[in-house]
Amino acid sequence: MATATVGSVTRQIAALEISGSKPSSSIARPVHTKSISQPNVAKLLTKFAAPNLNQSQSNLSNLPPPPPSRSNTQSSIDIGRYDGGLELDNEKRGDLVSGEAAVELALDSSLSRTYPTQEWSLHSFDMGRPLGKGKFGRVYMVRTKTAPKYILALKTLYKSELVANKVEKQTRREIEIQQNLRHPHVLRLYGFFHDEKRIFLMLEFAGKGELYRQLSKVGSFTEKRSARYIDQMADALVYLHGKHVIHRDIKPENLLLGINGELKIADFGWSVHAPGLRRMTLCGTLDYLPPEMVEGKEHNEKVDHWALGVLTYEFMIGAPPFEDRKSVNNTYRRIARVDLKFPATISAEAKDLISKLLQYDPKQRLPLSEVLCHPWIVKYRSKASGSI
Repeated sequence: MATATVGSVTRQIAALEISGSKPSSSIARPVHTKSISQPNVAKLLTKFAAPNLNQSQSNLSNLPPPPPSRSNTQSSIDIGRYDGGLELDNEKRGDLVSGEAAVELALDSSLSRTYPTQEWSLHSFDMGRPLGKGKFGRVYMVRTKTAPKYILALKTLYKSELVANKVEKQTRREIEIQQNLRHPHVLRLYGFFHDEKRIFLMLEFAGKGELYRQLSKVGSFTEKRSARYIDQMADALVYLHGKHVIHRDIKPENLLLGINGELKIADFGWSVHAPGLRRMTLCGTLDYLPPEMVEGKEHNEKVDHWALGVLTYEFMIGAPPFEDRKSVNNTYRRIARVDLKFPATISAEAKDLISKLLQYDPKQRLPLSEVLCHPWIVKYRSKASGSI
């Protein structure tokens, strides 16, 4: 799937004139070729991954211990071999930051006003296998040294690189938003700490990795699997919007799968807490931008409704509905005209849901409460939560 960075989108939109050029008549089925950043660790036992918490459970220090295993103890679960990457990186990567940036990035969840945690440091964990590399650092599978020895994903961010890319405020906002979220389909941020050069995020371990990995493996999902994912997505978005949080960058790459295959919304880098729910900033990923963003208009939480429609389409077809691989400008134009085409393989019920979400007028987009009771969603809803 071809995507564009926010910077390239901004440059393109400056020169773009939305016109009525003739749309492409064919729908290509692309080959998903993005690299996979998280290995297969599905065999890890569910009971040893840190669970989702309710509002009364604010940090790892007050979690109940996991039930005992018949044949294993927590310490015997294999978290993989540590490759020494953090030390190697730290020798040649990152510079010290100072001034306002240093204050902005001095992030420590033990000092949080809302959900303070115990103090954490790298010495609090047994290091395991690498789970992936991000733009600003690495992600490792770790286990807390103190009982009940929960398994987490530890994400590293280099402060000087955040500053160089002018995303220090965005990063702080992302962390502040995510630390306050408690929902089974939203990836938990359990805590965070920092040293002179780095920020460390203690994230819920998503045992089955990136949803995009699954999509790239099979090309597209069945309607049953797609409907169950969208059901979980809509439920999570109802929660987020109730908290006045707009995600603004929903796409397969930002979705993870828990140990039981349940969907987890991750990466809140473009999210915003907007009590008024009205914004102007252009952000997100090109193929998922709604008409109001493409046209530079004010937007609200309905951008996530649009993205949910795009996601539904991509799950079943293997490509976003308005993608034009030959021209970024053509993609913009198709979005602005809502140039929506359906192949014959999609059912009438699925078409109905997608069409009601991909409405030019944000006010006309199907409310999330109605998504949850839409016949296509109800038809495939699983009695067992998270089962696909």
